Amino acid sequence: MAVSSLLVLFDDIALVLDDVSVMAKVAAKKTAGVLGDDLALNAEQVAGIRAERELPVVWAVAKGSVR
Repeated sequence: MAVSSLLVLFDDIALVLDDVSVMAKVAAKKTAGVLGDDLALNAEQVAGIRAERELPVVWAVAKGSVR
């Protein structure tokens, strides 16, 4: 009886770890896509901008990242 309970506990722990690894993989893919998109957008947006226009451009990039 005790051995059976221990095996069930190990099985539950393995299932939780598997779920966590799948969720981490999905989150990493989404984050990498967002970071790559932001890097390309920032390089394109900020080149040749006057100093007084920097904050509005940064704000526009931030709003675009949320969408």
